Amino acid sequence: MSSSAIVNDGNITNLNSSAADKANKKADSVDKEQFLNLLVAEMKYQDPLEPMDNTQYVSQLATFSELEQMQNVAKSTEVSRATSMVGSLVAVESTNETTGVTSEVTGKVDYVSVSGSNVRVSVNDVLYDLSDVKQVFDTEYADASALAEEWATAYGQLPGMNNVTAANAAQYTEKLKSLYDTYNGMSVYQKTFLSADLQQGIQSYVDIFKGYGIDVTASGE
Repeated sequence: MSSSAIVNDGNITNLNSSAADKANKKADSVDKEQFLNLLVAEMKYQDPLEPMDNTQYVSQLATFSELEQMQNVAKSTEVSRATSMVGSLVAVESTNETTGVTSEVTGKVDYVSVSGSNVRVSVNDVLYDLSDVKQVFDTEYADASALAEEWATAYGQLPGMNNVTAANAAQYTEKLKSLYDTYNGMSVYQKTFLSADLQQGIQSYVDIFKGYGIDVTASGE
């Protein structure tokens, strides 16, 4: 991409390129090619009677090189961070472009997409900027949370303690036994994802069923 400049007394006063508006912004908005073009233009059109000291050019180039290196390190860090999330459960902020409403989306990171300076992660087949990721959960957390949610859903399908009768107890025996066995197979950590009411409730159901002569805690033959 070509750039031209109007230089007065060795100073660039105007740019005729698509990057013109960016020149007055932060230094990190100018890429290496643009910087070198501007530096060459500044040297070419400097006042021959009052040329700039070479140290000024060296200083400018050194400053840009340092900035470029910092940008490369920052990008490398972002890529590394994003890559480490692959397979992990994350919560990202999603904004509806039509309504402007922001909501939270949870899902596993499938892959990472890097395009230029943009680093994005794929969650539920949708790409999100890395800055949209608000939480990252480890695998153990994700598995325990999913197990607790599934268990609580099944628990909610029981008839209700006040609705258990001798007539319908047998109908729910297998479901209650499955819930009880799953609960007993949970680790201490996994059980922390269940509310105290649910944990007390499963034992209450067991006691109620025992009152009707059904022991779901007994081992099957």
